[in-house]
Amino acid sequence: MKLTQLNAFKAIVECQTVTAAAERLSLSQSAVSRLLASLEQRIGFQLFIRKRNRLELSNEGEAFYIEVSKVFDAVSSLDHAAHSIRSCHFGTLNIAAMPLLSNAFLPRILAVFLKQAPKVKVGFKTYRSEEVIQRVQSQTTDIGFAFIDEHLAGVKAQKVECECVCLIPSDSPLAKRSVIDIYDIAGQVLIRHEKDITQRRIDALLRRYDLSTIEQIEVSLASTAATLVREGVGIAITDPFTAYMESEHPKVVMKPLVFGLPFEFDILYPSLKPIHRNAEQFIEQFMLQADAMNIQLKIGPMRNLSEYGSE
Repeated sequence: MKLTQLNAFKAIVECQTVTAAAERLSLSQSAVSRLLASLEQRIGFQLFIRKRNRLELSNEGEAFYIEVSKVFDAVSSLDHAAHSIRSCHFGTLNIAAMPLLSNAFLPRILAVFLKQAPKVKVGFKTYRSEEVIQRVQSQTTDIGFAFIDEHLAGVKAQKVECECVCLIPSDSPLAKRSVIDIYDIAGQVLIRHEKDITQRRIDALLRRYDLSTIEQIEVSLASTAATLVREGVGIAITDPFTAYMESEHPKVVMKPLVFGLPFEFDILYPSLKPIHRNAEQFIEQFMLQADAMNIQLKIGPMRNLSEYGSE
């Protein structure tokens, strides 16, 4: 049994298509298919079942994937151990986070964490949610922060929910209000978030009350919207983490919304190994910092997202 065969199988499961697996491995689709076929011939059972042009893991394939992941996790652990010994660092923490949290909020938490654990070596990387998920699935990232909407092999998750708030230039008449209602934002330049579930909820609410805003600006990142508010360009409805960090600037104020507008994301952990002690301490600091900022968090139970599926 060759490592290349196992790697191809693992990539198909985690990428969910042969095409995506081939791209990850920098191989042709036919080469990946041959590796899978030779592996199935070697082990003597079928790993995938084709249903309606989709590849789904067989029962044997599910069990085999867990064992294969352990192999790669062990190899990765050896690499990390060797690096730690070589660098004289005996504690590590690997974090992968989406830009929304990694731009400002998580670095502040990391600074506090490192004051308490100064010898821990930290890898703190920023990726889109899709790649954060892949990093956690590989079992080499201790904590991930991402938006998810699907079942994922090799991942445990906790849902985090809080309420969106409104960011307003300090010289705006709205800055004098204690709370912001949907009628208050009507007629305002509302900085829009592209392809954002929160933006879709705002749009639906405006339509319900036959209201509209001035649609002049659309951005990709919450941090960009916050900076534009600081420049006096318009107002923004955004997550409380970005809003709190920006409201520390004198040109910006943060106000709660009368209407409920939830903001949700997930904290992810690799499911095939225990949660790292450094990860537990980091998440504890995450909760404490949110509480200090008066951000009310609803933390869901730990759940295993191990429903497998691949094309």
